[in-house]
Amino acid sequence: MKKPLLTLFCLISILTANAQGIPQRQKVSNLETFTKLCGYVRYFHPSDEAASLNWEKFIYYGSKEVENAGNQKELTEKLKGLFNPIAPSVQIVQDNYTKAFDVKSITPSNKVGMKEITWQHYGLGNNGGLYKSARTNRKIKIKDPNRAEFGGATSNINVEAYRGKKFRLKGWMRTDLTNGQGQFWVRVDREGKNYGFFNNMDDRPIKSKEWKAYEITGTIDIDASNLFFGAFLLGEGKIWIDNFILEIEDNGIWKKIPLQNSSFEQADTLGWYTKSAGYNYVNVKDANVDGQQALLISDNSTDQLVKCIFDEKPEFGAYFSKDIGNGLKCIIPQVLLGSDQETYPAANPTQLKALQKRIGETTPELFNASDVYVRLTSINIAWNVFQHFFPYKEEIKLEWEKELTLALNAAYQAKTSQEFGKVLRVMTEKLKDGHVSVSFGEQNYFSIQADIAYVEGKLLISKVDSLPLKVGDIITSINGIPALEHFSSIKSEISGSDQWKNSNATRQFLEGYKDTELLLKVTRDGKEQEFRFTRTDYRKTPEQPKIKKLEDGVYYINIGNTEMKDITAMMPEINTAKAIICDLRGYPRGNHDLISHLLTKEDNDKWMFVPKIIAPDYENVSYTGLGWEMKPKTPHISAKVIFLTGGGAISYAESYMGFIKHYKLATIVGQPTAGANGNVNPFTLPGNYSIRFTGMKVKLHDGGQMFSLGIQPDVFVNQTISGVSAGRDEYLEKALEILK
Repeated sequence: MKKPLLTLFCLISILTANAQGIPQRQKVSNLETFTKLCGYVRYFHPSDEAASLNWEKFIYYGSKEVENAGNQKELTEKLKGLFNPIAPSVQIVQDNYTKAFDVKSITPSNKVGMKEITWQHYGLGNNGGLYKSARTNRKIKIKDPNRAEFGGATSNINVEAYRGKKFRLKGWMRTDLTNGQGQFWVRVDREGKNYGFFNNMDDRPIKSKEWKAYEITGTIDIDASNLFFGAFLLGEGKIWIDNFILEIEDNGIWKKIPLQNSSFEQADTLGWYTKSAGYNYVNVKDANVDGQQALLISDNSTDQLVKCIFDEKPEFGAYFSKDIGNGLKCIIPQVLLGSDQETYPAANPTQLKALQKRIGETTPELFNASDVYVRLTSINIAWNVFQHFFPYKEEIKLEWEKELTLALNAAYQAKTSQEFGKVLRVMTEKLKDGHVSVSFGEQNYFSIQADIAYVEGKLLISKVDSLPLKVGDIITSINGIPALEHFSSIKSEISGSDQWKNSNATRQFLEGYKDTELLLKVTRDGKEQEFRFTRTDYRKTPEQPKIKKLEDGVYYINIGNTEMKDITAMMPEINTAKAIICDLRGYPRGNHDLISHLLTKEDNDKWMFVPKIIAPDYENVSYTGLGWEMKPKTPHISAKVIFLTGGGAISYAESYMGFIKHYKLATIVGQPTAGANGNVNPFTLPGNYSIRFTGMKVKLHDGGQMFSLGIQPDVFVNQTISGVSAGRDEYLEKALEILK
């Protein structure tokens, strides 16, 4: 009887879902097809219309359009309605369609003066650093390589007289953005170089082209010294700012506080700091509600014609055919011919204008993750970035198509920015990339002054400052959650190797939002104890030694906090040492030149490989090989050298350790490094999310896999509970044991 009952239940569920509308599984299936088609057209079809499109708004609008398609025919019509105006030569057909692509359909009758237009991706480019994306024979914006993260205007006043009082800062702004956003900000500086109140409108960036007033409210800290405030342009474009007003509440009455040059009527931005590299500042006539002038902040990007960014490119007539689900496939030409004005065939201007009008009328000015279509848009964009540009899918046997289904379903369920942030982190955890991070809004980085270690399957206090906790206390629960369960939950949102996940999760274990309670239950000497704390500050890392003499003829160098100039200054003494222990369990301090004093021959190895991508789905990729090309330097260090390392050593540290391992410059003691190296590649998502990942393929010097495996030690060290409890450094002890 069980099987018929189950069948009947499923039938009732389906009928109920149809009565209420399209079942979610069909919506997700429609969105999967739309997502795949977006990636293929956005990154590999070179029409001018697609290249100039605001893809965030297009995907937002398109997600609404396609999700409720009831069948294949309806979905096909919706997709054609979306893509014909921006990519008229792209075909959407049934998956049993067998006709070859007709190159005549993209060949103009008169080709005089026309050039071949095709996409080339040197990684996924932002055209300001190592990675570049461009269409051949088309102009792109090139940003200043020294450009600051943002272009800001900053002023400040002393607020000691207003301690503990409420304030509100108002300002006016309008924007004209290429790929950026405007934000106002306020920060309270406290005594002792500590920071207090801070808000930079991360959760509500400004993108309006009209003059509008914005406000930040808060309370001035009771030990405040100064209040810093201003506005900034993040990314590319222009912002105009004007008419700052600061008010303090005093006994229920709001009083206006005088600010110097608050409406920019005085020349030379008097009273404001305006020196962000790569940005221009000028007072302009742009009357707002008060005064005649405003401050214009703009980036100094320049237009540059790109003939090609590398030699590899498809020839005219090249195309690809890809299944996109729901019994459909797309046929997409990779090369179009174009004049200076347009690519051929040009889109129907009436259709394009109508589409742009509908998008403008139905998409919000600001994207917020509380909107399900913002979440669906973000999944669409993020999934495609990794589908076409992630260099390690093969190494980790990534089944990325399955993650699209899971992520879209999860995006429907999430409600808040924090919940959707978790969706993105769980999704990207599958990449096993230690460089992956998902950042958004208010961050939960506040903690107490203690460190955690994961040892012998338990979590225990490894360091503590001025708290009733003790080194060696074994944590049994945190805020009522079993400690190992909480640890596992943190790891489920961390991308990377096991060693990196463990290292990172111990750092995050005690973290949370500012002023939240932390309830710890610990076992000490066989007895359970309970402690309550409030997270008020960031964990301040205790100062570590730089270079020290451990015993006669044996020196210790902390690679994580010692600059090369300090090592160079000590070189005469170090060069007489019998043994040197280099501690690289963290991140180097710009001191990799030490390697040159260990090398005995010139290095010409290529171990970093930037992908050259001209086809979708990371297929047929070629690479440009890079290395450090280091040469031996004098004095040559001939002492016995030991390097300590572990799962917290990532990126630059692994470049360092790659030389040590390959050229056998030292005995490596500890645990495998993180297994994530290479220049990171960042991108943003609507809803104010930022994701970064490893944009290149990095190998061992001998060509072997480094990703997720890390640099393997010569001598393994496993920490013990007894060692941590006694405050012993078991890595260092093992190194000294080897020397003896």
